[in-house]
Amino acid sequence: MILSAPSWVELTLLLPLLGAVVVYFLKLPAVAANASLGFFITTLLTATVATWSFAGKKIPALMHFAVDDLAAPMLPVLVLLHLLTLLGTAKSRVSPMFCVRLLIANFISLAAVTCQTPWMLIALLLLGVLLPLWDLVSRGQRVRGYLIHMGLFVVLLVTGWQFAGQEIGYGLLLIALLLRGGIVPLHGWLPTLFQGAAYGTAMVFVLPLIEVLAALRLLLPSTPEWMLNAASVACLITAVYGGGMAIVQSEVRKFFAHVCLSQTALVMFAVMLHTSNGLTAALCLWISSSLSLAGLAFSVRALEARFGPLSLPEHHGLYQQVPGLAVCFLFTGLASVGFPGTIGFVPMELLLSGSADQGLWVSGTLAIAAMFNGIAILRAYFALFTGKRPTTSVSLQMTPVERFSVILIALTVFLGGWFSPGLVASRHHTADQLLERAGPGATKK
Repeated sequence: MILSAPSWVELTLLLPLLGAVVVYFLKLPAVAANASLGFFITTLLTATVATWSFAGKKIPALMHFAVDDLAAPMLPVLVLLHLLTLLGTAKSRVSPMFCVRLLIANFISLAAVTCQTPWMLIALLLLGVLLPLWDLVSRGQRVRGYLIHMGLFVVLLVTGWQFAGQEIGYGLLLIALLLRGGIVPLHGWLPTLFQGAAYGTAMVFVLPLIEVLAALRLLLPSTPEWMLNAASVACLITAVYGGGMAIVQSEVRKFFAHVCLSQTALVMFAVMLHTSNGLTAALCLWISSSLSLAGLAFSVRALEARFGPLSLPEHHGLYQQVPGLAVCFLFTGLASVGFPGTIGFVPMELLLSGSADQGLWVSGTLAIAAMFNGIAILRAYFALFTGKRPTTSVSLQMTPVERFSVILIALTVFLGGWFSPGLVASRHHTADQLLERAGPGATKK
């Protein structure tokens, strides 16, 4: 029996939730991990079919949810992000509750991207805040900083929605989403989250870039232009700041957190441009940044599972022992900064060209941010994989699961570069639709 397009969408939404319920009753970590893996692979297949079934017309599914131009390409991307998070987690650190949180996080991200009603999207944003809190509490970590930032986010989001349609409402919503994205000076929670929470929990909270989706759904239609311009300046400053801070970090997790901060700011900056080219760049960067940073995080977590926390001021010489992870780290890191031939190249070019009409200082600042990120990636690579060659009697070669993951990441990063023209054309059409919805105040360039 061949299912209809709405049925595939409904399966994609419900499978992670069903998986969370099933895994909750499993006690053995290995069994929970295998069951979660099965649910993620099945969800990836249904999400891919649902995306292929999309032919330019909205596919209704469950109440308040549907697949449209904005959501269609993101379904498999979000599932793949969570799948890589599970595959990159060491077996010794996988627990049934970690798998439950991962499956719930996947459901929230899929539900958010397909949500068609603003109040439901806001409810999903608020629900997503609870998962890192759950993880921090279960690990006995301090939660004060996270609670202060996310508590402010909740208050601003709810209050802003109460005044929706007024300038003060749009302003509060904008500040809330900038806080959620870690835009300076509201960024303090993001590096500390990567240090205190499980790496996987921090990844699936930050890398889906749900604040980008919320900005497109809630802000773009009617937000005053001066607010978006002010936010774009803050995002531009954050992109440079995050890249600069990533260069000088001494811990790998802090390095990765600041790279994420810079890349998130670049995507948000592209959204705030509210032009056709800018939004096209934002939609393409949303996909490329999520996947490339997920691949970079995979290699970092695999290194930590073998060698523990690593410092960057010294050279560890790990290439000889784990050459596959070294290659994965390098090409995913370079993809995140737009290296030619990778999935991030065309989106970064679109961002630079889309900002050209904003002035030379904007394009120059974007180039500086990209340069800082590239320097940070190469510095971390040389610190981790070059220098002295330590010896050990224990085999540290990649496992079959890790080899499969690296191949999957490589195919995604490089094939994504080959198929970029079709993706750009699709995202440009979506950007035009968003601008038409925004009305005469938006600019098509």
